Amino acid sequence: MTQNDPGNDYPLSEVPMHARKGLASTAMVLLGFTFFTATMFAGGKLGVAFSFGEMMAVIIVGNLLLGLYAAALGYIAFKSGLNSVLMGRFCFGEVGSKLSDLILGFTQIGWYAWGTATAAVVLGKYFDLDEGTVLGLMVLFGLMFCATAYVGYRGLEILSYIAVPAMMLLLMLSMWVATVKVGGFEGLLGVVPTATLDWSTAITLVFGTFVSGATQATNWTRFSRSARVAVLASLIGFSSVMA
Repeated sequence: MTQNDPGNDYPLSEVPMHARKGLASTAMVLLGFTFFTATMFAGGKLGVAFSFGEMMAVIIVGNLLLGLYAAALGYIAFKSGLNSVLMGRFCFGEVGSKLSDLILGFTQIGWYAWGTATAAVVLGKYFDLDEGTVLGLMVLFGLMFCATAYVGYRGLEILSYIAVPAMMLLLMLSMWVATVKVGGFEGLLGVVPTATLDWSTAITLVFGTFVSGATQATNWTRFSRSARVAVLASLIGFSSVMA
């Protein structure tokens, strides 16, 4: 694969300017990355511990912190054009970067396992599938997710343009059904928390759920065409994690 090949993800070098992407492309890839079941699980934890107003305040503060962190790294990735592994070598050296790569790698293995398992289990429960079929779906989804990653940025971009609008539609439908079920907006405001969670823990939950993802988002923000694209795409993608 040559340096000018459009399918080149430049794993061992900086991304040249002719291969950089605009805001729509970068933001869509990051939104596809952050629309993840673990963030929904964290949102459920907050929902039973706070009133509606308090929950929204916690989400806004946590998302803002996460978005600013991702935006700062996005700017650095734009300037260097390098992925997280190569930037890690500049920060920690050839030997020291191996530890950070190992830690970040393990977090992404957990993310990968959670995502594939959740998709399979949800379908299994909905269609009342047996355990063997659910395990088969886990393997199938794992291979499908791996295929898009193997193709690289272009594969993730195409998938995101399909998955993100579908996910947004599903989220809006879920919010509407939940609001109607609880008795409309007035009922939503009147929901009484059934669990306890202090603010510092709640904000840490919002921030910590996807901080490793924000750290590795440099693998995509390095494709940004400008600093503005890198920063705005990061804010769009990571400030909406728990929204």
